[in-house]
Amino acid sequence: MKREGLTDLPLFFSEHQILALAKIALLVCPPVTQMQVRSLQPLGESLLMVSDLIDDETADDLPADFDALEGRIPWLRFLLTNGLFNASDDISHALARAHELYFTDQPVLRDAPGGVDLPGRFREITGLDPDLALATGIALLARWRTVDPGADRPPGPLSVEAFASSFGLKNREMEALSDFLSVGAKAAKTELETRRIGPGNLRPYDPFPLAATPLVRLEGRLYCPSVRLLRWKLTTGLHHVFLSPSKSPEADRYLTFAGRIFEDYVEELLGRVFPPEARRYIGEADLRQFVGRGKACDGAILYGDSVVLVESKATLFPYAVRAQGDFDTLQRKLGHIFGRAAQQFSNTIAAIEAGRLEHVIQPDRVSRYLPLVVTLDTLPITPFFYQLIEEEITRRDALTHRKARPLQAMAVSELELLEGYIGEGGSLADLLEERIGNQTYRDDCIKNYLLARDGRKALRRNRHLLGRYEALVKQSMEILKSRARSQ
Repeated sequence: MKREGLTDLPLFFSEHQILALAKIALLVCPPVTQMQVRSLQPLGESLLMVSDLIDDETADDLPADFDALEGRIPWLRFLLTNGLFNASDDISHALARAHELYFTDQPVLRDAPGGVDLPGRFREITGLDPDLALATGIALLARWRTVDPGADRPPGPLSVEAFASSFGLKNREMEALSDFLSVGAKAAKTELETRRIGPGNLRPYDPFPLAATPLVRLEGRLYCPSVRLLRWKLTTGLHHVFLSPSKSPEADRYLTFAGRIFEDYVEELLGRVFPPEARRYIGEADLRQFVGRGKACDGAILYGDSVVLVESKATLFPYAVRAQGDFDTLQRKLGHIFGRAAQQFSNTIAAIEAGRLEHVIQPDRVSRYLPLVVTLDTLPITPFFYQLIEEEITRRDALTHRKARPLQAMAVSELELLEGYIGEGGSLADLLEERIGNQTYRDDCIKNYLLARDGRKALRRNRHLLGRYEALVKQSMEILKSRARSQ
């Protein structure tokens, strides 16, 4: 059609439709040898049929009345499981962030009590060198991420043998890489059957087993049904690698340490836009002296008569929430994240109002406190979501001070996009206050509010992360080139 010109409107398919069809293929098609395909029309017809099945299945699960709790639960399940396919995050930011959080050794934090050597832990779990794992992962992602419009056909499956040979991967390295990123077709079929997924029960927003292992091995080749799940595995999904095995002292230590790493990451970001000489940002170390360890929030940003209180939360939703919309686990996690954060905000406000931080914050000059939770996970920011948070805050009798404004949530990916805006004088306090007063966007994510208010100019790419990403890609290329030269 490219050579002859389009004769009709093109059809577009979403990634979860393609993933649903991949599930059916794994379930009903026995492994077959490579064959030449004359036309993609049967594939398009199959995708259209799958689309109808998904629409029917989704419509049956979502009630029109969502005022009552039983009406909200299906919607939240849908939003959580759908989030993996619709959440947007700049790939350069995501890879740079993942490398900084999980693969960058930080001796100051590692050598403190409870510290974890994350690069060493990754090597122990996977049998892979962290830099080699990320370098080969980036190479695989680059292969399938962009379809060259000038090419005769999009990139197809990749030969495992050819890939290993190209970069001089030893047998044990290729085996470890395959275990890390891929699943055999037969094993995938067995897991789908175990999860009771089939043509009559597609569960289109259940991304497993391909979220944990996004590539499929079949007859010596690697297939990539979902580029989005591959990039998720190489970024946010690394968190779940460190939880293996999930019930172990090492996993518990990692969870505690991951929180400290993320707090340090957010504080470093805020430190770049509010340097010490500006006397605008008060970090957790200073706050806890006057509020108490574990009771204070992580930071406070001073804006004249306004104080933005910041609490960083690295908690990520477990697989059960993302795959199945496990509402009980969701509610428990929300209580842990936002209920505890609200209490920390309340403790900090009480300390400021009692004059314990009078050397930096005069309480009589403060007219409003704006509590902001920065999360590592991308959350389903909706009215249902905020209603659950408000119920948890009310249950804990937190944030009742007359100067306290409603708690707001922001993903760290959004804060990264705002770094340039804030660094050039944009007021985070005014932005949060404006959003609260906007009836359309007060319960929506901040990114959507900024796009509606200012267009894409408000969401500039993060210079710091772009620099880290460029250095990471350069390092990865050098690793792979040196291995190729050694052949």
